[in-house]
Amino acid sequence: MAKISVVLFRSEGGVCCGGRELLERPQGEGELLWVDVEGFDSENQQLVQSLGFHPLAVEETFTLQHQPKYEEYDGCLFTIVRGIDFNTTDNELDTLKLACFLQTGRLVTVHRAPMRSVAAVHSRLKETGKAPRGGLDHLLYMLFDELISLYFPLVDELGLEIERIEDEMFQRPRQSHLEAVLEMRRRLTTLRRVMLPHRQVFNHLATGSADEIDDREAFYFRDVYDEVLRLTDGIDMLREQLSSLRDTYLSVLSQRTNDVMKVLTIISSMLLPMTVIAGIYGMNFEFMPELHKAWGYPVALGLMVTVAGGMMLWFRKKDWI
Repeated sequence: MAKISVVLFRSEGGVCCGGRELLERPQGEGELLWVDVEGFDSENQQLVQSLGFHPLAVEETFTLQHQPKYEEYDGCLFTIVRGIDFNTTDNELDTLKLACFLQTGRLVTVHRAPMRSVAAVHSRLKETGKAPRGGLDHLLYMLFDELISLYFPLVDELGLEIERIEDEMFQRPRQSHLEAVLEMRRRLTTLRRVMLPHRQVFNHLATGSADEIDDREAFYFRDVYDEVLRLTDGIDMLREQLSSLRDTYLSVLSQRTNDVMKVLTIISSMLLPMTVIAGIYGMNFEFMPELHKAWGYPVALGLMVTVAGGMMLWFRKKDWI
C-alpha cells in the first residue's frame, strides 16, 4: 500500500511529522525536509518525478532488482542500498532496495515495502523531537547505519547454527546436516553478493568526495564502511567454516562406512572357513566315515567354533578389531 511520510525539521531545531500536506506547503528558510515514499505504484512514481530528479535515477529507483550504487547528478547525490526484507514469512533471505536522493535542504527515500531501518529512524526522530545535529547528510548516515546493523544478528544467528550442527555432526552425522550446511552456504553466498557492492558505495561516501556530504559527516560514513567490511569478513569466515564442516561430514561419513565395512569383512572372514567345513560335510558321498559316527556332528560344530575363535584371537593380535 502506498504511503508517504514527511518529517519537517524547523530552523529552530524542532521536528514536525506528517504526510503529503507537509510536502505541499512552502519550505521556509533554514527548514529541512525528509520525504519517505513507500510503494512502487504509479502515483508515487509521478510524485518522485515531480520533485525534479534525473530521469535515469527515477527509473532505477522503481526497478525491483538493482545492485547498490551511487551517482552524483547536478546538486543531487543518488544512492541505492539494500536492507533485509522482514516482511516475508519464509526462510528465504530477501532484501529490499532503499533509494535515496540527497539535495540541499531535502532528503527523499523510496522503498517498495516497509523497512525496519526507516521505521526505527522515524520513531527516534518522533520521540526526541529534535533534528539531526549534522543536517540531512547525518540523517542519511542514521538510515544507512541502522540498515547495515540489522545484518549482524542474522550473521550471528548463522554462526550459532553452524556451531550447533558441528557439535551434532561429530556425535552422529545425518543427511539433514549436509542439507542444512548447503542451505546456509547458499544464504551466505546471497549475503556476500549483497555486501560486496556496498563496499564501493560507502567507501565513496566515507572519503568525503561527494559534494553533498560534509567532511565532518564523512567520518560517520567511515564507521558504516567499517561495519560493511566486518560483515564481509564475517561472512567469508562462515563460508570457510561451512566448507570445512562439509569436508568433516564427508570424512566422518566415510570413516563410519569404513568401520561398517571392516566389521562386515571380519564377519565374512570368520564365516568363510565355517562355510567350507559345512560344505565338505554337506556333500552326498557314500564313503564319508564321519557321517556314520555318533560324534561327527558335535565335532564338526566344535571345529567351526574353534576356527572362528582362533581367527578372532588372530584379528585381535593384529589390532584389526
